[in-house]
Amino acid sequence: MSKLNMNSEIKKIEKRLAQAIKSEDKVLEEAAFHLFSSGGKRVRPAVAILSSQFGKEMNEDVYRVAVALELIHMATLVHDDVIDKSDKRRGRLTIAKKWNQTTAILTGNFLLALGLEHISDIEDNRVHTIISNSIIDVCMGELFQFQDQFNGHQSITNYLRRINRKTALLIQLSTEVGAIASGADIKTVHNLKMIGHYIGMSFQIVDDILDFTSTEKQLGKPVGSDLMNGHITLPVLLEMKKNSAFKQQIQQLSPNSSPETFKYCIDTVRSSDVIQQCLGISNKYLDKALDLIDELENDSAKALFKKLIKKVGKRNV
Repeated sequence: MSKLNMNSEIKKIEKRLAQAIKSEDKVLEEAAFHLFSSGGKRVRPAVAILSSQFGKEMNEDVYRVAVALELIHMATLVHDDVIDKSDKRRGRLTIAKKWNQTTAILTGNFLLALGLEHISDIEDNRVHTIISNSIIDVCMGELFQFQDQFNGHQSITNYLRRINRKTALLIQLSTEVGAIASGADIKTVHNLKMIGHYIGMSFQIVDDILDFTSTEKQLGKPVGSDLMNGHITLPVLLEMKKNSAFKQQIQQLSPNSSPETFKYCIDTVRSSDVIQQCLGISNKYLDKALDLIDELENDSAKALFKKLIKKVGKRNV
């Protein structure tokens, strides 16, 4: 395979995404475009394309998979914002806020259906089985997150299971299906699936750190939004383990808690050494991914993969 230029590949994906969300219904198209044009890191298409470099050929199926997975990811973001009643996403009004809740739910359904339609021509049945099973798991992850809102008695195992389903799975799906679409052998597909899993776990842990350490401008939403929505993430769980007063405060939190109470909890985490601990856990996942990348063939694609992993680990933390 010729040397890959990731920037031009992502531009191709952007063009295809813009084309895919065109619709006869202008409201659906505008709402989908509102989310699409707010940017995004396009991590899933990037890792799908990178993974295809370890197969036989870069073909149309790889592009279809890359676009489909980003559409499915976009659908989960829209539904996520409805569940969390979020006002902002990437610094812009959410679809529910700019239009209404019904439009947001239908836009999420529209994006999900588009994603599935986009891969309907792929002949390899594994692609369809893996993607459909994963969508079920992602829905379970969303449900567990909803059930665990303001649950100050959950374990770290709980949290890891939840982020595996909610975030890591779609990144794992991108590496696995990207490899399958390009005709990679079974061992390579398995290695890439695990690489995707480890990158995905690290990615979400870094996101959960940034929710505390970043600024509202960088986040595109208020600092500590996760906690204010009742999502108990790794920084909070680790702080609870070592700080009994904080633990008590978290276990008493509810949607009706005062802004001062939330501010106290957010500030406690921000100034704590648990942030470094979380980074350490994130880096352990990335190290596992790097070890597996070393086992792959294709040196130029391996170098690009390692570059991507460094980016994931260092995102403004």
